[in-house]
Amino acid sequence: MSKNDVGLTPDPTWLDSLEQALIAGRINRRGFLRAATAAGLAGPSLQVLADELDAIRANQAERAKALQPAYDYIVVGTGSAGSALVGRLAAAKPDASILVLEAGDWDTAPSVMDPGVWFTNLGSERDWKDVAIPSAGTNGRAIPEHMGRVVGGGSSINATIWARPFKADLEHWAAESGDKAWGYEHGLSIYRRVENWQGKPDARYRGQGGPVWCQPAANPHPLAPAMLAACRSLNLPVLDDQNGAREEASAGFALMNQIIRDGRRQSMARAYLYPVLSRKNVTLLVNTHVDRLSFAGTRATGVELGGSTGPRRIEARSEVIVCSGGINTPKLLMLSGIGDEAQLKRHGIQTRVHAPEVGQNFQDHLLHGGCIFEPKEHIPHRNSAANAAGFVKSQAGLASPDVNLVQIELPYASDVVGKRFSPPNTSWALCAGLVAPKSRGEVRLKSANPADRPIVDARFLSHPDDVKALAYGIELAREIGNSPAMSAFVQREVAPGKKLSGQEMENFVRDGATTYFHQAGTCRMGKDNQAVVDAQLRVNGVKNLRIADSSIMPRIASVATMASCVLIGERMAEILTQRS
Repeated sequence: MSKNDVGLTPDPTWLDSLEQALIAGRINRRGFLRAATAAGLAGPSLQVLADELDAIRANQAERAKALQPAYDYIVVGTGSAGSALVGRLAAAKPDASILVLEAGDWDTAPSVMDPGVWFTNLGSERDWKDVAIPSAGTNGRAIPEHMGRVVGGGSSINATIWARPFKADLEHWAAESGDKAWGYEHGLSIYRRVENWQGKPDARYRGQGGPVWCQPAANPHPLAPAMLAACRSLNLPVLDDQNGAREEASAGFALMNQIIRDGRRQSMARAYLYPVLSRKNVTLLVNTHVDRLSFAGTRATGVELGGSTGPRRIEARSEVIVCSGGINTPKLLMLSGIGDEAQLKRHGIQTRVHAPEVGQNFQDHLLHGGCIFEPKEHIPHRNSAANAAGFVKSQAGLASPDVNLVQIELPYASDVVGKRFSPPNTSWALCAGLVAPKSRGEVRLKSANPADRPIVDARFLSHPDDVKALAYGIELAREIGNSPAMSAFVQREVAPGKKLSGQEMENFVRDGATTYFHQAGTCRMGKDNQAVVDAQLRVNGVKNLRIADSSIMPRIASVATMASCVLIGERMAEILTQRS
């Protein structure tokens, strides 16, 4: 049951606000129903929703009040991987106590639940507000690296895109880890049990009845089918489904898959975490920052929580699983003495395990904000403002596509491009994305103070092949946008406005570079001694400590990373429950 099943309100934000008040304990069940009735809502479904929310609130209030000194499992982070892990682990091990720690607040803000305004969360209290330092690759520009600080993590503030990794991505993970369970066929079996797919049934590729609601873009903006028609006219493959067969293909364009149900976001917290929050074996603490991990020798024993009254330690009888993402996970490990000894020494941190790759291998997908068109007639954006996309190879010999083109129904531009071209507010963009970057960066500590954000040295576009790939994508985006099939939606090309080449194109690439906010790779999984985690996601050199998030990717998956992180969380649950 969810509030989307109520189906009784022309303004769903009423339910969002009431739900937030009920979960936070500002109103009780009676107050919830009274306010809902005053707002014009009624019906038995609302009663069921109130019962469920009240059970969650009461249970979590009781759990927090009776906080224990030790739990069987401690999970740090409620993002896509963390939510999937907790949901599966709590159901599979009902007698095991699980403490879940989230630095942010509940996910009930209207801007979270309404996918049409997802971007208003960026830079808010629901964002960690990290920024990649200026580099030559971006012509000296600092690039924001937004990351969810809220229940549900990135799945609560992202653009709602459910994109599964390519076969080549998962086969690479399997080869690097030495474990075929990380490969494509097993991954596909996980997705079949995960999904509650609302499109055309496909017994091999899609699942129905699982926890994750996903559907083709509903009532898409007319730009979306026009883009697909343009792709067909240019002999680019157009597919019935963004996922499925696309994963084994060399390219393809389609309508997006989105985690939107009846106009409301269905985050991974809603899919996995909420269904277990009324269980007695799950305790979720929000607004709780983990400063460090605690140890007895090289055995992880729990976590150290920050607070106004001083640090508090809680122990883990079995395992600590860190699910804090590509920036926060290496930060937490380094603060806890797991990292490069020379770097730790500079900050006065005693080395527990010399692990020089912690924080290295940083990768992110680049999104170029620069190909912008002014329409003949403005049509407001729909869903999450991105309803069609596709993948292509910039070079024929690649194992899988390295370029992603995404249509954005807003004048999306980088700071430099926006200032230079001043696109009208009614404009739309067709953006080239780099999804298989060769450039690598690092995350390193600013200080030993847990309150300080780390330094993100992304080194975007430091590899020349990345510049070439984005340039290819920009030219293809211009070709599609200026094709006859899209003429009804184009009055003029605002930016770049002409064919570019040489240094002019290189500068346009670097000036327009932004990111998709898909930080990954900083705690690499591998079978070699230098890898941070092994195939079972155990941190090398440490007992009872595992990592399950985007940081373990040896190579970033060439798609939006939410679905890949769910796969990682599901695999972690399989490992802990010995399910294969």
